[in-house]
Amino acid sequence: MLRGVQLHMKTLMAFAVILASAQVAAAQSADSYRGGWRTDDADPHTYEFSIRGERVRGIYCTLCSDATTLAFVDGTFGTNGITFVVTHVKPDGSTAYQDKATAKIEGDKLVVTGTSGAPRGGQFKRTLYRDSRGPDPLPVPVSWFSDATGKLAVVAPLGGRGGGAPGGPPAAPGGAAPGAAAPGPAGAAPAGGAPRAAGPGPGGGVRAGGAGPGAGGGAPGGGGGRGWQQPGPWKSPLTIDDVAGAWIGFGTGVIKQYFIFKRVGNGLRGMVCGRCDNPFTLAALDDFKIEGDTLHFKILHDGWGDSATLPFDKWVTARIVANELRAVFETPTEAGGRGVTGAAPSGNAGTTLIGPLAIEATKGNDSRPR
Repeated sequence: MLRGVQLHMKTLMAFAVILASAQVAAAQSADSYRGGWRTDDADPHTYEFSIRGERVRGIYCTLCSDATTLAFVDGTFGTNGITFVVTHVKPDGSTAYQDKATAKIEGDKLVVTGTSGAPRGGQFKRTLYRDSRGPDPLPVPVSWFSDATGKLAVVAPLGGRGGGAPGGPPAAPGGAAPGAAAPGPAGAAPAGGAPRAAGPGPGGGVRAGGAGPGAGGGAPGGGGGRGWQQPGPWKSPLTIDDVAGAWIGFGTGVIKQYFIFKRVGNGLRGMVCGRCDNPFTLAALDDFKIEGDTLHFKILHDGWGDSATLPFDKWVTARIVANELRAVFETPTEAGGRGVTGAAPSGNAGTTLIGPLAIEATKGNDSRPR
């Protein structure tokens, strides 16, 4: 009889362990991990994880507006968290060194442990958190994963959560999200008096001919009310060297947007940020393809985005002329957008980024609050 009771107790205990493990695994779903995490400003490290099934991609940076610190994440997601490598590249796209690491949620933090392949590298352990500033507000609701539970939160349209310093006042509406067309000075409406819809890139999608910086919407260098006027023939054929570098647009000061494209092997990968010290105002760029005079790539929305659901990818199609990267941003219908055509910008369609700046020209940039 006693032996039967003991066996029964052991069975119950084993079942309890299995149940607890299942609950932990369920609590630490991909949604718990996806998106951006950062350390404190004293020793800045930012990781952005894009998770599709078991595949993990993303970016790593320290002072993220300093493009020389940008490196790229590749790994796998499983019940024990994320196992990944961070590849740091040389200007020619070859590998400088790699970090090998794992990421595991502990409480409301993400703990990354690994080994750096840098000269005088060695082992490291970093404790990261979700940035409480969240995404900048837009004219449309913005979804985001605000903590490690994997529960989706929503930032109300303009006037909600800002992107100011931790514990400080929220940012003005002019602090547009990466790739989002910033409102005019002090949040004013664009020329013509009508409120501007959500801008291109991570913050929204501009339909063909829509207003935006450089699109005749009162932006410097526009057509003086006549819309954008093409300053020359499109660069053709495009090459990786034509694209690589940092392209700037959508505002000035700390909120301006950096679209950073780096050569990785025989291709390109990148990041968009603005401001660049908040993981909820940056995103990884991937799936680059050049066809003739046209560049295609995706903005990987995992931790936040202007959609009721996450994750999703925003599609970008661009051409280059006279140091302008003219781009059209499209959101799939399943993410609440108008759909993806992949049509290259022409006429007034699209918005403008200026560049490219050499990656080394951004060295020393620091977007942390003063």
